[in-house]
Amino acid sequence: MKHKYEEVEEKIIDWAVKGKYKPHEKIPTESELMEMFSVSRHTIRKAIGDLVAMQYVYRIQGSGIYISDWTENREYLKNTKNVAVLTTHISNYIFPDIIKGMEDTLYSESYSLLLSSTNNNVMFENSNLKNLLAHKIDGLILEPTKSAYQSPNIGYLNNIISKNIPVVTLNASYPEINTPSLKVDDFKGGKLATNHLISLGHRKLMGIFKVDDSQGINRMNGFISECQENNIPPSPGQILTYLSEEISSSLPEKIEYALKSEKKPSGVFCYNDEIAYIVLTIANKLNIKVPEELSIVGFDDSNLAVIMQPKLTTITHPKEQMGKDAAKLIINLINNSNHFETSDSIVYEPKLIIRDSTLKLK
Repeated sequence: MKHKYEEVEEKIIDWAVKGKYKPHEKIPTESELMEMFSVSRHTIRKAIGDLVAMQYVYRIQGSGIYISDWTENREYLKNTKNVAVLTTHISNYIFPDIIKGMEDTLYSESYSLLLSSTNNNVMFENSNLKNLLAHKIDGLILEPTKSAYQSPNIGYLNNIISKNIPVVTLNASYPEINTPSLKVDDFKGGKLATNHLISLGHRKLMGIFKVDDSQGINRMNGFISECQENNIPPSPGQILTYLSEEISSSLPEKIEYALKSEKKPSGVFCYNDEIAYIVLTIANKLNIKVPEELSIVGFDDSNLAVIMQPKLTTITHPKEQMGKDAAKLIINLINNSNHFETSDSIVYEPKLIIRDSTLKLK
């Protein structure tokens, strides 16, 4: 079954080949394409990014999208710089902000962007990396898939690196390859969130963590470390773990069971704001008042954090700034023969944003 973005790509290629739109003629805007194909903006952006890389269309900043002179202008197009971006997700949660930061920076420097996602599935990562090896790319911005595990796809990454194609990783890194990385100090973020709950008098704490990526492991270790430093002994059910595939299946049941138990927590630290929203929803279902009876802390300071009621106390993630920094770094590596220093990697300092979902324990 074809992805939606592939259907969009095929239709626009058909327009070009059959002459519906002539070379250098403007095609419908992103919004018009969204309506025409009944898809999201990020589906359109992925399709257009692929078509730019395949040399069927080009963008003019502030003007629009145009059909390329793809039959005659090969030499010019051959010199176009293409940056591939492979993230675990594209269109949901904090990823649109990260990708926007990359797009703004890459397009302003006349780079094309080839956008793909793995859905945090190693087989999808495998097929995407194979596809990238078959195309002309000048750099790769990669968010590792299942980064808590040893990757079966390191061979493909080493193949890319052996071609002197720069690679920059986001949010996590693969220890088997030596590349610059941009990530949050997740361990410190876990300690900050947990310390906040403890400072409000909470001793019955629960942490909920995704354990198939290194961010989740590091946030969990920060939670455990802060509990130990404050002489809060581990207890059964204190830590709930889950895999990416379990977010909408078994995880809500685990959370509901924990909130119904006699030893239910008074404070919960969640892997991210998405999980915090699930906790809030279940608490409302069980008539548990937030924050009067249950304080909740998230992570990432996403859009969810400010639309939840009550607004969510959370830990910051740089999002759009990370995207901009990644794009600037990959451009620099492309222009400097992939030469980099250890100092090119960035670890962002997390900060606690206190809102209305936490309260001093009475």
